[in-house]
Amino acid sequence: MNESTDPTATPAPRKRTPLRLLLTGLAVAASKAKFLLVGLKLLPFGKLAITSLTMLTSIWVYAHMFGFEFALGFVVLILLHELGHGAAMKAVGVEAGWPIFIPFFGAAIALKSMPRSAHDHAVIAYGGPLAGAAASLGCAAIGLVTHERYWLALAHSGFFLNLFNLIPVQPLDGGRIASGFSPKSWIVGAVLLAGMFFVTHAPQLLLIAVLALVSGVRRRAPMEPMSDEERMRWTVRYFGLCFALGAAMYFSHRLLEPGA
Repeated sequence: MNESTDPTATPAPRKRTPLRLLLTGLAVAASKAKFLLVGLKLLPFGKLAITSLTMLTSIWVYAHMFGFEFALGFVVLILLHELGHGAAMKAVGVEAGWPIFIPFFGAAIALKSMPRSAHDHAVIAYGGPLAGAAASLGCAAIGLVTHERYWLALAHSGFFLNLFNLIPVQPLDGGRIASGFSPKSWIVGAVLLAGMFFVTHAPQLLLIAVLALVSGVRRRAPMEPMSDEERMRWTVRYFGLCFALGAAMYFSHRLLEPGA
């Protein structure tokens, strides 16, 4: 059968697949969200409104997966992690923005000015995991006192979140801290992490060890490199926090096992 060649004929409507409809919907939602965020910035307390709105959105998303109570606690832990970055920025004289929450990606806090040195860059990056580790440890302490699994589960998730952030690849916090390390420090730390993996069985430690070796080989010298003393201090701080979080994950997991 020959197809019609009439130029005035109306073409048949293209069938929209579910994937096409989903992508179209996401594109429209993203464009509307962009205009909404820009509009909120122009309002009084607009930045606070954006932080609150994105935070509530993250709670809503996680609540559908894990329940409201756990979602609330988990997002608060993320907030404390970001506030740790903000406090570190203030300590080194860098102006900080307001945190913005992104479901499944955590949150981000903008730098309104750049750090002066690799040391300051590491201080800012380290502040988040350090504050997050302290907050998670607090949850674990409450769980041990009250014997409520909720607090232990929240602590375990917090330990995992902050340990994951210490993976030495950009744009994670660990990648920013690692920018000033020497290759020899990476090799020693990676070997120690690999050994710690066989004790704690935390897979994040093994991943960090492998990526540490790669980062040590491919390391680019920062514009304002750390001194030898600063490199040594940051080596101890970084791998020490990795050890602590790995051990905390291991013990919190043991406490969450049935019959513990």
